[in-house]
Amino acid sequence: MLRWSRTRAAGFTLIEALVTISILAIITAIAAPSFEGAFANFRIRTSAEAIMSGLQLARIEALRRNQPVSFTLTTGTADWTVATLSPASQIQASKGNGAGNLSIETNSSQSAVTFLSSGMVDTSGSRLQQIDISSDLIDRQLRIAVHNGGQLQLCDPAITISGDPRTC
Repeated sequence: MLRWSRTRAAGFTLIEALVTISILAIITAIAAPSFEGAFANFRIRTSAEAIMSGLQLARIEALRRNQPVSFTLTTGTADWTVATLSPASQIQASKGNGAGNLSIETNSSQSAVTFLSSGMVDTSGSRLQQIDISSDLIDRQLRIAVHNGGQLQLCDPAITISGDPRTC
């Protein structure tokens, strides 16, 4: 005798799947603004580190080549070039592709700094001393300071705790 048994098939019903998808959509919609802030913070940090790398490259090349090397930041963007002065020759250039929605400002609209063969900064004229990188999407700013001795510092001007290495 053949006996048929009714067993429930394993899996999800259509209603269960739709409820799960609806809940995931609601959670995603709630979390989206924080993702936008996280991405803006990431772009600020990435652009600051890329500019900092260019400055470090210029200083190292000045020491290595035993001749002055300039770092030039394209005004308002994260694009930069590193080049020798005499003979004029480009060493490296970078396009700041991740700098969308960023504001990049320098002191007194200066866009270049020259590192001498000693690694120190040429202070004989006006020069790039600080670069402020911020976004209009979040309230966050990073600053790159170029000191006369050739030291470079990436800092956060919002931090005011004394002794904190992130302060400017």
